[in-house]
Amino acid sequence: LDAGTGLHSLRWLATLLQTNRATRCVAVTADETMQRNCQREVDALGVSHATEILMGNWFEEETNTANNGNSGNGNYSLLQQLKPGSFDVILADYLIGAMDGFSPYRQDEMIPKLARLLTPGTGRLYLVGLQPLPDAVPHDPAASLICRVRQVRDACILLAGHRCYREYPVDWIQRQVRGHSSLLTLQHTSTFPILYKQETIVKQINVARSKFHLFPTPGLVTSMGVILDELESNCWDATQRSGTGRIQLGFDYIVTAQRKGEDDDDDDEEDDDDDDDDEEDDDEDD
Repeated sequence: LDAGTGLHSLRWLATLLQTNRATRCVAVTADETMQRNCQREVDALGVSHATEILMGNWFEEETNTANNGNSGNGNYSLLQQLKPGSFDVILADYLIGAMDGFSPYRQDEMIPKLARLLTPGTGRLYLVGLQPLPDAVPHDPAASLICRVRQVRDACILLAGHRCYREYPVDWIQRQVRGHSSLLTLQHTSTFPILYKQETIVKQINVARSKFHLFPTPGLVTSMGVILDELESNCWDATQRSGTGRIQLGFDYIVTAQRKGEDDDDDDEEDDDDDDDDEEDDDEDD
């Protein structure tokens, strides 16, 4: 189960299907455009026979109740078909961070909801996330530029009347898993330093620019455009000075948890020591 699907995670899952390391994949998204894009992607990859793309909100039952039972997308029944204990592996790829845009204030409910879908005793849950960025990094002007890009991008999203994603730190995720010890055992945590290329930085700046048509006044568009142009130029200079063409800041993480068996004792928590791997992630998937 790809619990919050996107093209990156779906392409990786397709490699498992193509090499017979997985037999079936169900991918869920709350965005209609993403559903169409993912369907085109699995068709192009030749794995549509083993992949089902569902659209719906994980908390749609509550949303429908508030709206007198009317679902905005008509696919509420599809999510009801996800049976408890039916998945060997669940991937939550930046799902918790994205929830503020679709199901705000429900992040703490997501992990137990996913855990109940895992096969008891053997099912694995992989929680992938981005460690929140600081407001600035003292004595590191290049890293502080990345922080500034994030701030201005989010300001543009808010000015457009949209919700920003909200990333959660790795220790918050670990606490959530431990807090549901009747369902899950915390197995392992890995971290991966992020190296920002100019291309990656500009992608985030362009997210901000894409909101300009929703700004309330032309003057605001002009002023924010100047700020973003300056940021892009300053980031270019910083990446060129870095020696590697990249700026290191923060890390991504993967927290691995396993579904307990029906008769497992709640106290048999596994080792959850951090294991800082040396892999480089040059794509910021916020």
